[in-house]
Amino acid sequence: MIKPRILPKIKVKLQTLFLKFLHNKVPDRCYTTIVDSYKPIDTALDIGSGPTPKNPFSSRAVFGVDIRSYEDNPGITKTTLGIDKLPFADESFDAISSFDVLEHIPRTAYKNDRVIFPFINLMNEVWRVLKNDGVFFSITPCFPAREAFQDPTHVNIMTEETIKLYFCENAWARIYGFYGSFELIDEGWKGGHYWALIRKSHSTPIIDLDSPQSTTKN
Repeated sequence: MIKPRILPKIKVKLQTLFLKFLHNKVPDRCYTTIVDSYKPIDTALDIGSGPTPKNPFSSRAVFGVDIRSYEDNPGITKTTLGIDKLPFADESFDAISSFDVLEHIPRTAYKNDRVIFPFINLMNEVWRVLKNDGVFFSITPCFPAREAFQDPTHVNIMTEETIKLYFCENAWARIYGFYGSFELIDEGWKGGHYWALIRKSHSTPIIDLDSPQSTTKN
């Protein structure tokens, strides 16, 4: 008979094996090596930064945007991600980071009596304020991990395919108004969190749905 105190350990082990089975296309590994290869950079932005922006690229200057304002940190701007435009000029940053944020961005919303797509809007804005060849690093809990579902404010449940299929070479999000261009550099899992590093591959917006970004020229 299995002792009661052993059951939680067995449950965790089975969950780990189950997750590896479901997302076996992408390895479970840490992202620090690939991120370290881009250090140091000049300017970076951390979206959903909280009071202290994260700085994974060891940027010489790091800024933040968050749903709240922080008087003691003027480098953080209050912004409703996906609704407001990011308060920066085009091609302002060498890198942008997002830690446990994308799952909070609604997929659809209403503004001025029309449907908008906040997640698509945010990805457009990330592309806009990145310099050409700049990189966007994101890490977020994804299906099938329980971390993706247990927080009631998670409204954007993604899989390991979402970023690369909808915003990289295939760019399936164009039908919803995505006009940026990204290339997948690397990806992986860290426990129940999926991470991706993507690069801005073109500086010209793509509006034509029949024009694949892989053939678009600057």
